[in-house]
Amino acid sequence: MKIKFSTDSTCDLPKHFIEEYDLSVLPLVVNLGDDEFFDGVNITPDDIFAYVKKTGELPKTAGRGIEDFKEYFTNLLKDADAIVHCGIGADLSVCYQNACLAAKEIGEDKVKIIDSRALSVGTGLIVMSGTAAYRAGASLDEVVKNMTDAAKNVQSSFMVERLDFLHKGGRCSRFTFSMATLLRIKPRLEVVNGKLINTGKEVGPMRVVLKKYVDTILSKYNNPRRDCCLIAHTRMDENLLNEIVEYVKSKNIFDHVEECLAGSVITSHCGEGTLGILYLNDGKN
Repeated sequence: MKIKFSTDSTCDLPKHFIEEYDLSVLPLVVNLGDDEFFDGVNITPDDIFAYVKKTGELPKTAGRGIEDFKEYFTNLLKDADAIVHCGIGADLSVCYQNACLAAKEIGEDKVKIIDSRALSVGTGLIVMSGTAAYRAGASLDEVVKNMTDAAKNVQSSFMVERLDFLHKGGRCSRFTFSMATLLRIKPRLEVVNGKLINTGKEVGPMRVVLKKYVDTILSKYNNPRRDCCLIAHTRMDENLLNEIVEYVKSKNIFDHVEECLAGSVITSHCGEGTLGILYLNDGKN
């Protein structure tokens, strides 16, 4: 059976992973005012920052409708016997629900939808896990189980340097925004049971904060698969980024550590200077 693996543009995987694992990626929508763009196709994070600087307004993001998914899946099935699609988590976007409804119309024996319970490269890691299992000889049902289990153990978290995007988007109050800016408080966001919540904070310069964050996450989620850790980020100082990548590598936990730039959808919600380390925490390779 030929299985095609699919995700959406919020997976934020580097291009070489998309190609290596032969993934199909459905772009989500970013609106700048009245203009519609497709994440990873005709808009970049730099376009987001330029728009916000010019207008003082945030972009608006949107999932894809049922008909979009039906057309997308139907085209993929022209060259595959089945599709396994895993995109942004069910509690984080309407995409999961719409994908499920499209799959039901096409045939749930042909289109399997996995709830990633994650976002950004957390989703990507789940898809990579399923693809690796398939290439090792797993059946369709075994692939679905592999990815469903991985979704229960994906570690998705981020440190946010600036709260201006969260404030503009109505995700934190003016008082919280003002006090956090004054006191240099950076929130730690984690996806817990599929929901993005604030699980803590750090105070101080970002270099110190990020190292504390790395230590906290590696201690809290301490049964990682050793094969891969991805460090997703929005635009930030290159020297600082490289320092954090080397800091994670120095732990000698992961066989492969790589940074990747978040796409336009993720950037639209968290703004500049956000960084997260993401990995599968079920101790299997």
